Amino acid sequence: MKRLIIVLLAGALAGGCTTLSDGAPRLAGDGPPLRGIGYAVIAIQPGETPAQKQLMAIRASRLAAMRDLAERIHGARIEGNTAIGEGQVFSDNLRGSVAGLVTNARVVSITPVRNTLYETILEVDVSEVNAMRASHRPLWQ
Repeated sequence: MKRLIIVLLAGALAGGCTTLSDGAPRLAGDGPPLRGIGYAVIAIQPGETPAQKQLMAIRASRLAAMRDLAERIHGARIEGNTAIGEGQVFSDNLRGSVAGLVTNARVVSITPVRNTLYETILEVDVSEVNAMRASHRPLWQ
């Protein structure tokens, strides 16, 4: 029974995808646009005036949204290292990185949240996502 559930879940997850010739997953043709969201705190931004800090927060939130899109499109590389001795964890380290090309992303909104941070939402059409996946290989491959 457990095996049947796993097979059904795998089939359901793969149902919306096909594979490109280079092995990268391809999203189903007319799906909703892929969205990336980024946040940036205003107070910690460099700048001499509140207006400069606001502009820097907008730029930082937009870049964070681009990173989110790149991670969704191309994936993220996660490396982990755990040192254990005498049944005790001495150190546990994780490192993540994202590499990818994002093109034709549209700004859906740039919104101040409680006057403390900015939220940026970007989106890319599924056809663009498939083109980016087909034309770009992450740096770690």
